[in-house]
Amino acid sequence: MTEIKKILKDLPHSPGIYKFIDTDKNIIYIGKAKDLSKRIKQYFQKNYQHSTRTKKLLEKTEDIKFTEVDSDLEAIILETTLIKKHQPKYNVLMKDGKNYVYIKITDEDFPRIQIVRKVEKDNAKYFGPKTAANKVKETFKVLKKILPFRHCSLDIKSLGRNKVKVTKKTIKYPCLDFYIKKCAAPCIEKCTKGEYGKIIKNVENFLKGKAGEILKSLKEQMQTFAETKEFEKAGKIRDKIKKIEEILEKQKVSDPNQSDKDIINYCVIREKAYFNLFQIRDGKLINQENFILSAKNSDDTDNQEILESFLNQYYQLATDIPKEILIPHIIENQKELEKIIKSKFKIPKIGTKERLLEMSLKNAQIYADRNKPSWRVESQSTEKAIKELQNILKLKDPLKRIECYDISHLSGTDTVGSMIVFTKGVPDKAMYRKFKLRTIDGKPDDYKSLEEVLTRRFMKITKEIEFKDYKFKRARKKDKEFIKKHNEDPKGHATGPRQGSGRDPDKTKKQFYILEKAKKIRGFIAIHEHSEKISELTNLWLLKSERGRKLGYKLIKNAIEKAKPKRVYAVCSEQIKEYYLLFGFEEIKKFPKEFGKIIKNKQKKYKEPHTCIVYDKLKHKPDKSFSLIPDLVVIDGGKGQLSAAKKVFKKLNLKVPYISLAKKLEEIFLPTKKTSIILEKNNEALHLLQRTRDEAHRFAISYNKNLRSKRFKR
Repeated sequence: MTEIKKILKDLPHSPGIYKFIDTDKNIIYIGKAKDLSKRIKQYFQKNYQHSTRTKKLLEKTEDIKFTEVDSDLEAIILETTLIKKHQPKYNVLMKDGKNYVYIKITDEDFPRIQIVRKVEKDNAKYFGPKTAANKVKETFKVLKKILPFRHCSLDIKSLGRNKVKVTKKTIKYPCLDFYIKKCAAPCIEKCTKGEYGKIIKNVENFLKGKAGEILKSLKEQMQTFAETKEFEKAGKIRDKIKKIEEILEKQKVSDPNQSDKDIINYCVIREKAYFNLFQIRDGKLINQENFILSAKNSDDTDNQEILESFLNQYYQLATDIPKEILIPHIIENQKELEKIIKSKFKIPKIGTKERLLEMSLKNAQIYADRNKPSWRVESQSTEKAIKELQNILKLKDPLKRIECYDISHLSGTDTVGSMIVFTKGVPDKAMYRKFKLRTIDGKPDDYKSLEEVLTRRFMKITKEIEFKDYKFKRARKKDKEFIKKHNEDPKGHATGPRQGSGRDPDKTKKQFYILEKAKKIRGFIAIHEHSEKISELTNLWLLKSERGRKLGYKLIKNAIEKAKPKRVYAVCSEQIKEYYLLFGFEEIKKFPKEFGKIIKNKQKKYKEPHTCIVYDKLKHKPDKSFSLIPDLVVIDGGKGQLSAAKKVFKKLNLKVPYISLAKKLEEIFLPTKKTSIILEKNNEALHLLQRTRDEAHRFAISYNKNLRSKRFKR
């Protein structure tokens, strides 16, 4: 809190974005402000009535960082970019964009129509985002029956006078679509560029909700064929007209006086915001989309932020933005957002528009009710499965993190390993990792492959596992006496830079941290922040009974993580220097001038040479997933795979619970039991293990296929 008070004093009165950061250096919230000083200070005002979500956010905030910008508009744009990148826990977030699809009309002589998941800068036309991919596919099928466009991968160029050249011959053509009359077949010159262009224009009009123009065009064609006595062609067009009219009859709203608009409303239930979006074009309701946003710990006081977050995120993805958008209440940055999306927000109170907003709210509530039970049941069954699995395996600690491993290859080639992670029973894809095997080449050996994967994964954290019961934390007032007492004896410094014997920790510029086990201090270290760019590690001390086990490295590692600068310095004697060099520190000839005086004082005091060394964080970037200790390791396989794991765990002296799951009879093998455990097929714990195993298998095969395809492309 002392650090935050310092930050609050120096805040600028300018627009910008701010980041709240927790003790693990994770960004947990990103916000924007017209006045950074006023906005951030508001969070820390005494007696201010914060929402539950904001209170929890402040409890976890350890640091605040901010960036000044020139305008409110820039603040909104930067905030959106950073939220997409970091996905902070306490921001209101839309589901991953990979869940949405778009309909794409390519920019070619004979355009293709495709269903894609990403908008690219390729001059194509996009319609979306659409949340229900299955409905988009149905629309696609209907359109193909009415309007025979192509969606193949052929590259067809017009040479004029109804002549074409196919340059990218990826398939045999004409394809089946031509024979079943679902493609006009420009590839074999069955239609001109102009005729095909009319088909595409009609598709575009249909997607824009301008079906009336399609009907008008088709009726004119039907009349022309009837006049020339081409009754078969006229009959086919008549059938297409009927299909379009059937689709139009299903639309719920029809009012020629309605301008193009989007209607948006939502409800918040159990930490999720359920949004409904109606699209009205040419007086008709042409589309309805539903979205779910994560709104952890939110309550009614957060409604402005929830709505603004949705509008900001959705209209960054949208390809069709009308000039008018109806919303249920005001938002804080309404004018700035209107400038970005080039549209106007309106809050109707009476009349047809207000009734449309009510209809949107009802649909949001229906959508929430339809989704709520599955979430509740899934959450409850997952919790039950975790507890049940813990009891079956007789484990002391709750299964917060489960890791599962699998090996995949094709006749011994491109052997890969996968590590998937379930956090609280749910797949945590950001934590997944894949391994390209180094010791296996051309010969299939699942056991040796598994040994390599497990060794590479756990080798770096064997000490972390050994010291799992030690807690690193900021020194409290009650700890200062202990630190002062042990600071008095320079010989008490087991390995670290000796400095300032007998000084009161409260009267130095250092921040002390302790290492605690069973509520007793086993060691401490201090960080001396000389400036924003220069941090020094000092006062490393360990209890005599704890020395010789590299426990000092845990103190150093955790202190480096807490230090703000990218380079962390230490001043030490030649005798201790090697200890630091083995950890990853480097010798330097040129060091910051602040350390010149420190080195001289130490040499004078301890009557021995001292030097300044540095640790560069950028050279030692940690892998977050590999730095965490699992509560259970699951191996895909039977006794053989379990034996391979046992070999590694014994060699590394690991005390992490591990099991294997054999697919044939779904047997669970434990290293401590001769016989396997076979659970009932409907057992929730078994289902959880099967989900982890199947996910590891899928992830490994996916990586293996990817490697093979890259090899074949060379």
